[in-house]
Amino acid sequence: MRRILCIGSVFAFLSVATVAQAQEAAIQGAWVLSSTADSAGNVNEAPLPGLFVFTGTHYSMMYAIGDGPREGYAGDDQTDEERLAAYDTFIANTGRYAVDGDQLTFRAYVAKDPNYMGEWPENATTVTIHIDGGTLQWTWGAEFDPAIGQVFTFSRVEGQPAPWDQD
Repeated sequence: MRRILCIGSVFAFLSVATVAQAQEAAIQGAWVLSSTADSAGNVNEAPLPGLFVFTGTHYSMMYAIGDGPREGYAGDDQTDEERLAAYDTFIANTGRYAVDGDQLTFRAYVAKDPNYMGEWPENATTVTIHIDGGTLQWTWGAEFDPAIGQVFTFSRVEGQPAPWDQD
């Protein structure tokens, strides 16, 4: 009986480890943001651009935020207000990541936000993920407050034309 329990425990451990390795391998590549949804169920099928790249151990992300397209500069010489508005309409960071089951944890090494970057390596952000072929979905914020939870959906773009290159 002990032998059966021991063998069963080994298989259970290997199954969990295999699932985590499969999720980690599945996330590798380039992804573009294809939709967002808030906790009230409001879906935005045309979010501002975002590109997320995952290697075996590192990630890089940059995405625009806001209620509409980013405003371009009026001329060649930008004012402080124009630079600040541009700075405030995107998120950028890069560093290491790890996948544990359906949990994806980021640790930014370089970030637009110096406070986030300055806390490395303790600056972990964790999201819940689900990968289905060429679609990556993650839920963020619900662990703090379900009312602020957001769902981000990404499409794999590895080896495909970029969305802006399609007619």
